[in-house]
Amino acid sequence: MIRDKSSIYFQCREEARILKKETDKKEFLTFMSERSYNNNQPSPIPSSSPTSTSPFPNIFFNKSSNNNNNNNYNFKPSSSSSSSFIPSRPREKLVNKPYCFNCGKEFGIFTSKISCDLCNINFCVTCIKKISSKDITGVLREGQVKNYCPKCVFIVTKEETNRKFSFYCEKSLQDPIYLVFNEITLVRKSITGCLPNFEYLAESVTNFNNASAKNRETFLQVYNEVITLQNDLSVLFKDFDKHLKLISICPATTQKQDKIKSNMKSTYVSFLQQNLPKFKTIQNQLLHLEMNTCTNTYIYLSRISLDNRLNREFWQKYGNAFQETMGIVKQDLFNATIKCGENWEKHKSLIDDLIVSEERSHLNLLVPPNKEIESTLLRKNIEFLSKVLDQINVRVKPDELKNSKISIQQLRDNLSIVHKQGLVF
Repeated sequence: MIRDKSSIYFQCREEARILKKETDKKEFLTFMSERSYNNNQPSPIPSSSPTSTSPFPNIFFNKSSNNNNNNNYNFKPSSSSSSSFIPSRPREKLVNKPYCFNCGKEFGIFTSKISCDLCNINFCVTCIKKISSKDITGVLREGQVKNYCPKCVFIVTKEETNRKFSFYCEKSLQDPIYLVFNEITLVRKSITGCLPNFEYLAESVTNFNNASAKNRETFLQVYNEVITLQNDLSVLFKDFDKHLKLISICPATTQKQDKIKSNMKSTYVSFLQQNLPKFKTIQNQLLHLEMNTCTNTYIYLSRISLDNRLNREFWQKYGNAFQETMGIVKQDLFNATIKCGENWEKHKSLIDDLIVSEERSHLNLLVPPNKEIESTLLRKNIEFLSKVLDQINVRVKPDELKNSKISIQQLRDNLSIVHKQGLVF
C-alpha cells in the first residue's frame, strides 16, 4: 500500500499560511507606527536637545547652527545607534498638506480634502475610496464605512483576501466532492501499487513452463502472497466502485461542480476499464489453476494408458491399477470443474478431443509398445509418473488434489517394487 502524504501537504500549507499572516501583520504594524510617528512630530526638524522625551531616538541634536538657512545638516550618530541607518535629512511631515498627496491638486472651494482613516493623510474626493463592511467584512464592523487612500486600500484588501482564502479553504475541505475525491484517490494509488506485483507473481504461478520440482517451497510462498494480493485487490476494487457511485450522488450547486463531477467520473471509469479486466483474467487463471492441473494430469495418464494397452501382457497385469488411478483423477477433475463453475460435459468433450489428437508416444519408446519388454515399460512408466507427480506438487497447494496425488504415488511405488524385483537375478 502506498502511503498517503496529503495530510503532510495540508499541514505544511497551513504552517506557511500562518507564517505569511504573521509577516503581513508585522508589516502592517510597522506601517502604522511610521504613520503615527509622522503625525506626532511637531515640526519637520526635531528638537536639538539630546534629552528629548520622544520614544524614538533623536538623531538631529548635533545640527550645526551656522547652516540653518540652507538646510544643510551635519549628523553625528550616537554610540548606541552607530550600526543603524541614518537618513540624510529629516522626514517630511505628510499630514495637513495643502494639496492632494496622490494627484497633487490643491485644496480649495471646488476641491475638498478628505483624510484617510488609516494614515490620516489628506486626499481629494477623486483619489479617496469609500469602503464598507460589505467589501471587507474581516476588517470593518457591520454597517461601518471608512475612507482609504489607494495605498491603504491595498493593505486592508490584502488582509481581507487572506481571510477569504482561509475561509474558503476550510469550507472546501468539507465539500462532499472533495471528500470523495480524497478517498477515491487513495484507493486508486493503492490499486496502482499492488496490481503490477500481483501480475508478476501470478505469472510465475500460472505459467506451467516455469514449474519445477526444485522450486516447490518457493511456489507455496509465492502462491500465498498472490492469494493475499488477490484478496486485497478485490476489496480495493469494491471500494473504488463504491466511491465512483458516490460521485454521481454528490450534490452539485454550480455549473463548475457539474463539470468537475463529469471529469472525475470519466477519468475513473477509464481507469477501471483499463485495470479491472486484467485483474479478472488473472483471478480466473488462479481460480482454474487446480482444474487445469488436474486436466493435464488426466490427459497424460490417458495417453500413457493408450500406449500401455498396446502391450497385452503388460496391460493384463497393471491395467486395473491404471484404471483405478485414472478414475480417482477423473473424480478430482469433476470436483474442480464444478468448483470453478464450468460445464462438465463441455469440458469432458474438450479433454477427449485433446487425448485422441496426439499421436506420439509420451513414454519415449524407441519401438512400438507391443514389441517392448516389460522391464522397459515399467521403467518408462515410473519415470513418467514421477514427473507428473512433481508437476502436481508444484502447481497446486498441499491440500488440493490429495486423492490424485496419493493414487499416483501408490501406482508409482507398486511399479517400482515390481521393477526392482525383476532386476534381481
